[in-house]
Amino acid sequence: MATETPEISIVVPVYNEAPNLETLYAELVQAMEGYGHSFEIVAVDDGSRDASVDVLKQLHEQDLRLRIVRLARNFGQNPAVYAGFEQARGEIIVTIDADLQNPPADIPKLVEKLREGKFDLVQGWRENREDSAFRRLASRTINRLVSRITKVDIKDLGCGMKAYRRAVVERLTTSTHRSRYLPAETAWLGVKVGEVPVAHRSRTAGDSKYGLWALLRVNFDMVASISTAPIHLIGLGGALFALIGFAMAARVLYWRLFVMEQFNELATVSAIFFVLAGIQMICTSIMCEYISRIYNEVQRRPYFIVEEVIE
Repeated sequence: MATETPEISIVVPVYNEAPNLETLYAELVQAMEGYGHSFEIVAVDDGSRDASVDVLKQLHEQDLRLRIVRLARNFGQNPAVYAGFEQARGEIIVTIDADLQNPPADIPKLVEKLREGKFDLVQGWRENREDSAFRRLASRTINRLVSRITKVDIKDLGCGMKAYRRAVVERLTTSTHRSRYLPAETAWLGVKVGEVPVAHRSRTAGDSKYGLWALLRVNFDMVASISTAPIHLIGLGGALFALIGFAMAARVLYWRLFVMEQFNELATVSAIFFVLAGIQMICTSIMCEYISRIYNEVQRRPYFIVEEVIE
């Protein structure tokens, strides 16, 4: 039976996860029925090219608590989550990935932490990750970088299992800018964030959507979307070049005016080069700053396009 106003909405972004969906659905239902609170599952198909939609439709026919949101094409994980946010009806919204690496049995832990009233968002923390050493290293690096930028100290920003209060989700869905990295968005909102350790399993079916190139591309886009730090680094590099150039120029001038000895002309050329390169980098940085602000303001394309809602 479908519930008109469920207490908990579970948003699941889905992209080419057909082998995992039946098991995921069974584990979600088992966990939530055992928890004893009304719920719905909002599965957002992010332009899957396998049989994911067919599997979801079969499950929907068996259980109307499963609602399906189909996007027009593959927009990416974050847009899919936001599409689920807009369709979710519960007072508490939980997100979980469809790859089964985070067990649904841990959802009640996050919800209970949220119900304590101290936090607006509870973040899962993969205590013992079943990932490669490269992924763990990359995750730690990004966690530190984003935590420093956002001033929010979270152990595992990359965990897809989170529980939100509805008020937080409503604030998030009113954002109009293009790139919306959830940890950075929630940090900007100033919400109180708690953490709960959750289990982590190896992927048993389907393929990972984040290879080396995808991880680099996503992380670059993420950093560029939440901070102008890359532009500021260019400016700092330019300032450093200019300082080196001025120091070299001062040394050349001192030798020519006071020592009056034959001096290597290469030093003069190098000093001029560093000064000009530094000035050019500073000017480029300033122009990029203005361009980035214009770019952020003129983004008016929709973050996602819903093709169909099956409920």
